[in-house]
Amino acid sequence: MPKQVFKDPILEKEFNKKGYVVIPFLNDDEINYFKEKFFDTINESCGPKIGPNVDFNANKEIGYDFTFIDNNIDYKKKVFDIITEKFNSKANSYLLDYKPIIANYIRKKEGGGEVPMHQNWAFVDEEKYTSVSVWVPLVDSNEENGTLQMVDGSHKRFGQYRGPMVPWELRKLKEEIVAKHLTPMTVKAGQAVILDDSIVHYSNINKTPGLRLAIQLIMIPTEASSVHYHLDKAVDPTNINVLETDVDFYTNFHPWLKPKGLKEIKKIPFNEKIFTYEDFLNGLKAPRFDGYHSTTERQNYSSFFKDSLLQEQFSKDGYVKLQLLDAAEIADLKEFYLSLKHEHIGNYGFHVSLDSKDEQYIKTVFDKLFKTLKPKLNPILKDYKTFTASYVIKEAGLQNIVPPHQDWSFVDEEQFCSATVWIPLMDVNKANGALGVIKGSHLLFNSPRNSPSPQSKSILSEHLFTLFPYIDVIDMKAGEALIFDNRLIHASPPNISNQTRIGVGIGITQSDAQLLHYYELPGSNMIEVYNVDDIFFEKYNNAKFSELYNNGMKPTELELRQTIIKSVPKLSKEEMIQLITSKTNAKPNMALMSELAELYQYNVDGTPKNKTSALKEEGHHLIEHKPVQNQPAYAEWKDERTFFQKYTPKNILAEIKYRLNNLN
Repeated sequence: MPKQVFKDPILEKEFNKKGYVVIPFLNDDEINYFKEKFFDTINESCGPKIGPNVDFNANKEIGYDFTFIDNNIDYKKKVFDIITEKFNSKANSYLLDYKPIIANYIRKKEGGGEVPMHQNWAFVDEEKYTSVSVWVPLVDSNEENGTLQMVDGSHKRFGQYRGPMVPWELRKLKEEIVAKHLTPMTVKAGQAVILDDSIVHYSNINKTPGLRLAIQLIMIPTEASSVHYHLDKAVDPTNINVLETDVDFYTNFHPWLKPKGLKEIKKIPFNEKIFTYEDFLNGLKAPRFDGYHSTTERQNYSSFFKDSLLQEQFSKDGYVKLQLLDAAEIADLKEFYLSLKHEHIGNYGFHVSLDSKDEQYIKTVFDKLFKTLKPKLNPILKDYKTFTASYVIKEAGLQNIVPPHQDWSFVDEEQFCSATVWIPLMDVNKANGALGVIKGSHLLFNSPRNSPSPQSKSILSEHLFTLFPYIDVIDMKAGEALIFDNRLIHASPPNISNQTRIGVGIGITQSDAQLLHYYELPGSNMIEVYNVDDIFFEKYNNAKFSELYNNGMKPTELELRQTIIKSVPKLSKEEMIQLITSKTNAKPNMALMSELAELYQYNVDGTPKNKTSALKEEGHHLIEHKPVQNQPAYAEWKDERTFFQKYTPKNILAEIKYRLNNLN
């Protein structure tokens, strides 16, 4: 296990999860000081060293420049002193006892300065220690002027022994990874991005007028020895030399020539690797080479189920099914729902009682469901608490299909787990819209899921048709419970049974978990994380957050915990299928897809079967089918019309697309 990096446990947690954190660092006076020092000393630069045995013309124009590869040793020492004088103490107000080894001004001129995708060299034994770069732009930094861009979570997973002459295993994948996996660091001048030197990162050219100037300070734990990994293929192509170094080494050395006079600590066998894109995707999910495991992996949610076999199944599959309610309890919950006044119900065929704007209505449902369900769950779960509750209604009709999605993040999933206890109050199957899941999919994606929908896009937003074939619909008896991890990908087919499907659901988590809400700030790629309590869910729902978002606003009365950068990996259809099939062993359910295709009059690939279907404009809602008026939301009624009397082909394709685009 590596040594701790940050003094603050919240920063430590975020750093271990993503490979970097963003923090306040320099004030305006300090920014101006470092700008002045750059321009005061730049004339002493003699230009950078480049590849081995290549003569360098000091007057040659360059797009970017790092101080530590400059030809003037005195200039490098001066820059090191300028930067470390102020940076060292500031960095160590966050870091747990670190020392500097390299300091850089990094400049990018207009029209140049692309730094190819790479990992920084390894400066320590990364099985034991973590070296970091403190990167601080002196101007506002964004994609236009070539900001730093990260592959979230890629640290300590690739290229363990990195040096300037060691071939990199990801070198053939630069274009593909840059196109699909980067998170830009949109930060203000003076903010610091502290990154693990092993993270995969990139920066583009500066497309703006003027100079994009930044500072980088590379630091290692005070107790760690600095090392340099060197491979001399001409002498020994099968071993990497591990050399002991110090600060003077980085001041004096030529990075592309074999270092002289250094103590060799050991040799490491070298077998050259060239990764495929599949290798890269697998590597992102593989264990870190330093032996670190997240708190979630260490706890394995051990505080949830009393039965170890149920816990094992839940951890592996993402859900368990068990009997919970008896006939009397089922009837009581049905009768209670019918006794309520439902003013929130729309015309789209699927709704939950949490959709209501009436806080008293929501509280009444909370109280009833908690009172009924908690005594039934107490023998099964340990050290848990409930935080949300709702009736879940699916009326008869094709418009109530619920596409594959994941639920919101309700807790810090590095430490805790949240789950839903879903209970149908009648027998359910694919004919009346039973719940379906992709078994094991809770382990695929680790980014927080935030509100609001559909404004905020998730990694699944572009893959709703792609994922539906892999949904396994679970038949359940009335009163059975499906307890599923909120990270689990789930969906449900339409209810074509002519009878309203009614169910209930409550949210649960560990008793000591802090409840959270993640909200995407309008017009940005930033997410604010709020500390909330269980009363929060009686007052806030997706509709309220959607209204705030559409008005360019955010909740102001909630307690802000932190602000994070949103990262949504871009996967093609083929990549998503490869990930699903390789990580979950899911198989396409062609029988289900054929039935849905027939119902909605489209081909299995999503194209319409006839011209009439294709004429319907995208986004128009079901016109010719309207729900039966003046009926209670739940009733034992039968619709005597035939299926094709109720649903006309020309509206079906547009309807399913509307539902899939708006229920992500």
